[in-house]
This record gives sequence, C-alpha cells and structure tokens, in this order.
Amino acid sequence: MQKQFEFNEDVGGLFVNLIAAYLMVFFTLGIATPWAFCKLERWKAKNTTIDCRKIKFIGEGSSLLGKFIVWYLLTLITVGIYSFWMINKLQKFKIENTVFVD
Repeated sequence: MQKQFEFNEDVGGLFVNLIAAYLMVFFTLGIATPWAFCKLERWKAKNTTIDCRKIKFIGEGSSLLGKFIVWYLLTLITVGIYSFWMINKLQKFKIENTVFVD
C-alpha cells in the first residue's frame, strides 16, 4: 500500500514565514538560523498530511544551535567538504523530530 501525501499550498503563510525567517537570520547575523529552520519546518509539517494523518514538527532551535556551530566549524575547516554530512545530519534531525499528531 502506498502512502498518500497531501500538501496545502498556503502561499501567504509561506511568504510570511520566509520573511520572518530571513529577518531572524539577518538581524542576528546568522545566530538564529536554527530557530528559523525550525519555524519553516513547523510550517511545512502543519500543511502536510500523510494518509489523512496530520504531522507535527517538534524540533527546537535551542537543541539545534550547538550542532549548527559544530557543523559550521567542520565545514570551514574542511573547506566545504563537511557540508555534505551537514545536509544529511540536518535531514536526520528533521525526520527524527517529525511526528504524527494523533
């Protein structure tokens, strides 16, 4: 049985969340990137259903901040090579912090 995914195309909500996320990152010189990432992931999860079941993103920027610092440093030290691992680790964080609402 294949899963049925549905996504609510809330363009207005996306616009507002993207502007808020970019402003957070800009005005904090990048320090708020983990919170901005989590804000966008919460919006995506809120607008997604799987087999008619709502999902929720429960990740917090505070738990991602330390990881981001280490990942950025490793990416700098390796002249960008670590960015491939960083992308995978960020995806893992996203998946591990997404749950069904019910």
